[in-house]
Amino acid sequence: MFTADAHCDALYRIAIEGCPPSECAVAPERLRSGGMGVQTFAMFSSLGRPDPHADGLAMLAAYRALPLPRLDGALPDLPPEDPCAILSMEGGEILRGELSSLDEFPGLRLIALTWNYENEIGTPAAKNACDGLKPFGFQLLREMDRRGIAADVSHLNEAGFWDVMERASVAPLASHSNCRWLCDVPRNLTRAQVRALIERRGFIGVNFYTEFLAQGRKAVIEDVANHIDAICELGGEEIVGFGSDFDGIESWPDGLASPADFPALLDLLRRRGYSDGQLRNIAGRNYWRFLKGAEAHA
Repeated sequence: MFTADAHCDALYRIAIEGCPPSECAVAPERLRSGGMGVQTFAMFSSLGRPDPHADGLAMLAAYRALPLPRLDGALPDLPPEDPCAILSMEGGEILRGELSSLDEFPGLRLIALTWNYENEIGTPAAKNACDGLKPFGFQLLREMDRRGIAADVSHLNEAGFWDVMERASVAPLASHSNCRWLCDVPRNLTRAQVRALIERRGFIGVNFYTEFLAQGRKAVIEDVANHIDAICELGGEEIVGFGSDFDGIESWPDGLASPADFPALLDLLRRRGYSDGQLRNIAGRNYWRFLKGAEAHA
């Protein structure tokens, strides 16, 4: 079954921390054993780093050196059968407040506008809920629309989220976020936000980080299924999928530590009554549809 993941931080581990690709959670052999077709590799940096732009260039070089085919040009009509890589950005400070910096990152398909620090684009959920996008944020959205690059609202605060919903022509996504009514942390989405993403035909990748899945205890794999259930109950069956955050999280449900474990999650969803068609959508076709839709705007 074609499976896709909207977010991992393996490039940071490889390029910045010096981890060999084979020792990452998202190692090529684990992608293959898990039946992955598309893995999104995020270039992550933040204002907490000395030079986010230099980090981005180092991670771009690591991305190009991955022992995987890269989907940097036009996407094929059908999703790939073997693991392929696509590129995203987490933390728009990598762009240094300059639209021209986008030219340095060809193949970029998603930009998470903030991480946990305020930047030239907007304000993260970790700081407050009320400050909207900044002037450069609106400029960036227009240029992303022109290029067919989707705005990723994971980490963005609520006011910024609604600015994106109103102003972005390309459907937005939350690449690695969960349901706030199941786990009440600012990084998770409210029901209103989930409904807005459903209305826009966006995408939500459920995050495997235990602190975004359950409060006051260690998460279990059933918690991931609970968040998928909750999004589907609001009508999100055609926009939900996976955004594991592998290699960027220090705690995950037992039995769900790498892409090799995706079949166990799909088996759990099957036991909960999801049909083969629903499973194919959740596993990867929802994300593929989203990517193809963003590309069509370029």
